[in-house]
Amino acid sequence: MKKTLGIILSTALAFSVLALPIFAVDTTSGASEAPAATTTPAASAPAATAPATKTTTTQAATVDTSNLAPGSYYTVVSGDVFWKIAAKYGMTVDQLAKLNPQIKNINLIYPGQKIIVKADASTVTAASGKLYLGIGMVPNYRIRNGNNDNLNITTASVLFDEAGKIVDLEWDVLEITPTEFPGWLDPNAEDSVKAVYSAAQVSWPWETKRELGYDYDMTHLKSKGAADNNTKKEWFEQLDFYEKFFKGKTVAEVEAWFNKYCDANGRPYKLAYPDKMTDADKAAVASFTDAEKKMLVDVTTGATMSLKDPHSNFIDSLKKAWADRKPVNF
Repeated sequence: MKKTLGIILSTALAFSVLALPIFAVDTTSGASEAPAATTTPAASAPAATAPATKTTTTQAATVDTSNLAPGSYYTVVSGDVFWKIAAKYGMTVDQLAKLNPQIKNINLIYPGQKIIVKADASTVTAASGKLYLGIGMVPNYRIRNGNNDNLNITTASVLFDEAGKIVDLEWDVLEITPTEFPGWLDPNAEDSVKAVYSAAQVSWPWETKRELGYDYDMTHLKSKGAADNNTKKEWFEQLDFYEKFFKGKTVAEVEAWFNKYCDANGRPYKLAYPDKMTDADKAAVASFTDAEKKMLVDVTTGATMSLKDPHSNFIDSLKKAWADRKPVNF
């Protein structure tokens, strides 16, 4: 494999899987579903749920610890990420987030920041039994015109219980296009990425799809003023839906669900949008029970993008996280 790929993967491994650095994405190729009929929602994305991006003013996200008992809060140090803090104190990410409503984006925490980690028993119910943390990272190229094109690095950070069920899950994708990496397809090109960007005096261009948030614009809301995909949900919103849906399942159960209920492109059968289903799709779901069909209507109302295609490999990253899991020691 080329030296440039080695640099990319070593760089990606050096960062937290929850906050991988990335780039501006080719949204035309990054969108994983065909457009539906255009509707006319509000022309701007809801500010309350939009994740912070590089253009967002850094938020203080502080708490007054003067009246808190010792041990009831944690001070962030360099290298910390939110899910690690949650695991350290026996909580899921959701539980820790509920304790800290002042943190608007859990992927953006800063050294010196105070995070509440202890409350009344009625507020926090820590996960019981032994927990296991798994980190999965799967790189793959998209092939276009016979050449390696975009490099996609799919990551999964997963907390499992003793029974192997998913307690907490976060997926993300780092997609790097040739234009974002000088000399991407040229084996004789200058290999030093840092030197290239330093000489040009530009900032590191890579952001994960989660970090891009609404700027990824899979819905075309930003570029066209109206969401034109099936769910009208952005990439990270659809992924949030999948993550919540798969909680409580084992990796084997997730894979079995994927194999049964997703089409050849890795997308769940679009029962919520029957006009978007092919004849092959309709034949595949004909034997499903009413309960299965209702489940797929519910799922595809929340998410229709692929769980495994040339843009991302969520299933294999989940399997790798399970294979590489380690016990969490409190």
